[in-house]
Amino acid sequence: MKLNKLWFVLVAALLIFTACGSNQDKDSQSSKGDKANYHRIVSLMPSNTETLYKLGLGKDVVGVSTVDDYPKDVKNKKQFDAMKLNKEALMKAKPDLILAHESQKSSSKDTLDALKKDGVKVVYVKDAQSIDDVYDSFKQIGKVTGKQKQADKLVSDTKKKVNKVIDSVPEHQKKQNVFREVSSDPDLYTAGKGTFFDDMLTQLHAKNSFHNLKGWQKVSKEDIIRKNPAIMVNTAGQSDKEYKQMVEKRGGMKQVKAVKDGKLKSVNGDQISRPGPRIDEGLKELRDALYE
Repeated sequence: MKLNKLWFVLVAALLIFTACGSNQDKDSQSSKGDKANYHRIVSLMPSNTETLYKLGLGKDVVGVSTVDDYPKDVKNKKQFDAMKLNKEALMKAKPDLILAHESQKSSSKDTLDALKKDGVKVVYVKDAQSIDDVYDSFKQIGKVTGKQKQADKLVSDTKKKVNKVIDSVPEHQKKQNVFREVSSDPDLYTAGKGTFFDDMLTQLHAKNSFHNLKGWQKVSKEDIIRKNPAIMVNTAGQSDKEYKQMVEKRGGMKQVKAVKDGKLKSVNGDQISRPGPRIDEGLKELRDALYE
C-alpha cells in the first residue's frame, strides 16, 4: 500500500529538515523587505493554502502544491511539486510572495534562495507540532500578509471549535492507549512525540503507544504487540475492513487488545495530518474513532 500522499511530503521533507537544521528568522526575508501587500501568492503546503483562503486571500493565490485539494478552487491554480521545485516554472507564475514549509529551507534551499535574490518574498511557515503551533502559523501568515485582525479571529474561532470537540470526550473512556499506523508497506511507520498527531491524542485525553519515540519512526509488529494498544488507528488509506484483514494477516496480533476487541479504525489521513483551519474536523474524526 502506498504511503498517504500528504504524509509522504511532510515526512520526507521533515527528515531532511531535521538533518540539516534551521535558521528561520534569517532565511525568511527577501530583498524586497517587509511589505504586507501581496497579490500573487504561491503556497507550497495545503495547510498554508487553506489559511490564506480563510483570511480572504484566495483570489491572490496564483499557485499551490500538487497535493493541495481544498478548497475546490485550488484546482484552478497553477500546481508545483513542493518536493522538486523548479525555479523557472515558479518564476512564470510571477509570484511576489511564496509561503513555504519550514522543512523546505533545507529540501528546496537553493531554488528558494535564488527566487529571493530575484526579489520574491519567501516566508517559511513554522512546522506545527501541536495545536498551539497551528494557531501560531495563522498569526505568522496573517502578519506577513497584513491580515493580523483576520488571523486573530481565525485563531479565536478555531479554538472555540477545537475546545468543543475536546470537551465532548467521555470522561469514563479517557486515557486510551492508541497506536497510529501511518504506513504499512514496505515498513510499518508510526507517529511519536513531537508530532501533530501526538498532540491531538493528548488533547483528546488519550495516550500515544509510541510517545517514547520522537517524530516519525519505523516500528515492528513485535513492538506493537509489546505496547498492546487498546485502539489501532490507520491513516494509510485502507477501509476499516481492509485494515482489519491486513492486521490479521500479520500473525501474532490476535493477542493485542485492539484486535481482540475489534478496535481497528481507519480515518482520513489528510484530515488528521493537516495542521490548518479545519483541525477541529480532523480532531472530531479522531475522537469518533477513539470514543464511538
